[in-house]
Amino acid sequence: MKFLLDANFLMIPGQFGVDIFSELLKFGKPELYTLDSVKKELERLSGGRSADARAARLALSLIEQKNVRVLRSSGLPVDRELEALSRKGYVVCTQDKHLKKRIFEGRRPVVTMRQKKYLTMLSLPLLGEDS
Repeated sequence: MKFLLDANFLMIPGQFGVDIFSELLKFGKPELYTLDSVKKELERLSGGRSADARAARLALSLIEQKNVRVLRSSGLPVDRELEALSRKGYVVCTQDKHLKKRIFEGRRPVVTMRQKKYLTMLSLPLLGEDS
């Protein structure tokens, strides 16, 4: 399964101490991706001494350590790009409530954190499937 990780999702380990990489194993063998624009956003956030800056630095190091593949952006705003890639089979992993809603309403799965301690996949049954 191809998981596309957003910046706010990659910052979860630094902000909440949740191991997102072992949590993603619950959904099968994960192939991990992010966008170069997400990486640039993390680099921008990583300056300074704030808790968010520390979480962004950890996220950047985890991208390297966990061999997250970095995809080239097409130039769209990050959220639009993530939404477009969700239509191509990527499962977007994000905490952004507006992005989650747009992807979910498009009947595509999205992974998010629940109760600040575990990941869950939101998905709708396909039309015609028994519930």
